[in-house]
Amino acid sequence: MNDPPKHISHSAREILERCAKSYFLKYFTEAPRLQSLWLAGGSAVHEATEVYDLQSVAGIQDGFDLEAAWRVHFELQLEQLREKEPNENAWRRSQSEDIETWRRIGLQFVQEYIDWRERSPWEIWTTPDGEPAIELDISGRLPGCSVEIKAYLDRVFYDPVFKKHWIVDLKTSKRPPKTPDQFRTYGALMEVKYGIRPEHGAAFMNRQGGLSRPVDLGDVTPKEIGAVYGEAWKKVTSGYFPAEGIAKNDCFLCDVQSSCHAKGGPYAQLHDPDHPGYQPPF
Repeated sequence: MNDPPKHISHSAREILERCAKSYFLKYFTEAPRLQSLWLAGGSAVHEATEVYDLQSVAGIQDGFDLEAAWRVHFELQLEQLREKEPNENAWRRSQSEDIETWRRIGLQFVQEYIDWRERSPWEIWTTPDGEPAIELDISGRLPGCSVEIKAYLDRVFYDPVFKKHWIVDLKTSKRPPKTPDQFRTYGALMEVKYGIRPEHGAAFMNRQGGLSRPVDLGDVTPKEIGAVYGEAWKKVTSGYFPAEGIAKNDCFLCDVQSSCHAKGGPYAQLHDPDHPGYQPPF
C-alpha cells in the first residue's frame, strides 16, 4: 500500500465524491489502471497547443509546424500507453475513434484551437512574476483546508476590450463540464497566489472550436472553496472508503475497477481491504 496522499486536487476530489473506493484504490494502492486512448489523444492536443502558444508569446508562431507537432506528441503518448499496457485491445476507447481516427481528428482539434486564437483579441496573461499563463502552476493552500491543493491552469487570458481575466481549460471531450467546480477552484487559488480574481472561466471545446457557456467567478471566495476541500480532506483521513460508484452507476468512469471487491475485480484480493481474502502484495 502506498503512503497516504499529501495533497488534493479538483480531479481527486471529483473522484472522491463519485466513489470513495475508487479514490482509495487510485491514491492509496498500486492497483493497475485501465489505459485510455482518449486520454492519450487529449494529452497530445494539450501538448501541441502549448507549443503553439509558447511560440505565439515569443512572436514566432508563424514557424509552428502543426502536422509535425501533432505527430510527435501523439506518437509519444501512444508509446507511453504501450509501456503501461502493450495490448492495444485492452485500451479503453470510443467505438468510433480508434488510433487512426485520432491521428486525423486530433490534428483537427489542434487546428480548431489555433483558428480560435487567431480570431480572438484575447492575449495570454502574464503573471506578476513575468510568466506566461500557459500550463500555469497555481497550487497552494486555501483557508479551511489543511493540505495543498494542486492545480495547473491550461490558460489564463486577458481580454483587452472588456479588461477581464478568463480561465480557459481545453477539453477534447464531447460535452462541457457538468459543474463550475473546476473553475471555481482555480479562481480561488489564483486570487490567493496573485491577488487577482478572474471574472470568468470557460472550457474551450476542441471538437466545436469555441468556448462553452461561461462560468461567473465574481463571487468566488477562497474561504468558501477552501471549506469544500477541507470537508473532502476529512473524508480522505477518515479511513472509510465505501464503493459508492455501483449505486450511482458510475463504474464505467473508473479505471481501477479490476481491483474493486464490490465490482468483483480479479485483483481485489491484492488491493482492496474489503475483500475477505485480502493479501496486499507488499
